[in-house]
Amino acid sequence: MDIARNSNDIVARHLAGAVPHEVLEVIGIRNAYVTRVLAADLPRVEVWQDFADILLELEDGRLLHLEFQTTREPNLYRFLHYDAAIAEKYRRKVRTVVLYTADIPNAVEELDAGTIQYRVENVYLNRMDGDGALDTIIRHLAVDEWSETDRVRLAFTFHMRFEKRTRDEAFSEIVGLIQQLPDRREQNYIAALILGFSGRVLTSEQKERLKEVLGMTDLLRELLHDMEQEVREKALKEGLEQGLQQGLQQGLQQGLHQGLKQVAERMLRNGAALEYVVKMTGLPKSEVEEIQRNLTS
Repeated sequence: MDIARNSNDIVARHLAGAVPHEVLEVIGIRNAYVTRVLAADLPRVEVWQDFADILLELEDGRLLHLEFQTTREPNLYRFLHYDAAIAEKYRRKVRTVVLYTADIPNAVEELDAGTIQYRVENVYLNRMDGDGALDTIIRHLAVDEWSETDRVRLAFTFHMRFEKRTRDEAFSEIVGLIQQLPDRREQNYIAALILGFSGRVLTSEQKERLKEVLGMTDLLRELLHDMEQEVREKALKEGLEQGLQQGLQQGLQQGLHQGLKQVAERMLRNGAALEYVVKMTGLPKSEVEEIQRNLTS
């Protein structure tokens, strides 16, 4: 098991909510039409873990069992155990796909245990064209054609193969594309999905950059919403339309500035470089330096 349980749930909810065939095609799983997510918790058996990664019901009645691996699986006994428990619980045929997210060239696909003949499908994300995936997302954003498929494509792109970009450059571009999304909830979702799915292979700096995206969008949206509501209520109480417009504008400006200062403080506490904080918040360098001095005093 290579990703946390709550991360599995995030991935599962998205795969079920997206256009089934198109989304699974993006990560190399073909001819799988998902109808719903099933509980992946299994009867507890000694030694083995008691849940699979993700379990989806397919249109043809079979179950799709997805496993995410950052290391080569030495044998298939663990997955065989999961699938036997899944088949017993749901009384369905099971199709198992193992997605390798690290630079693993190959892995075992078959297990010959005499009477038991077992097989999985391995998908190697590092064989997929990461440059092409990013270029596709850029084109779609340019013409406002963002889709569920692009969401999954962007979430998994970091694990693909890059020839035109270094992996660090690709990550920076991924973060930039997240910030271009017009819907802040979508920004949060993508950043959280990448953190949950890729957390074990990201550097500390990369994790912090994603956390900054999450922190900024959440914080600023909350502050601006609260400030707008407060100013509107005050202006309406006074009964002056002019007061509403002027108060709203002034309040939003003050709230935005205060929110940016709080974001800058949070970023500095998390170890972000001063120049990066200035770039991300748009605050004057002198003001960010003052915040930094207050933190160290």
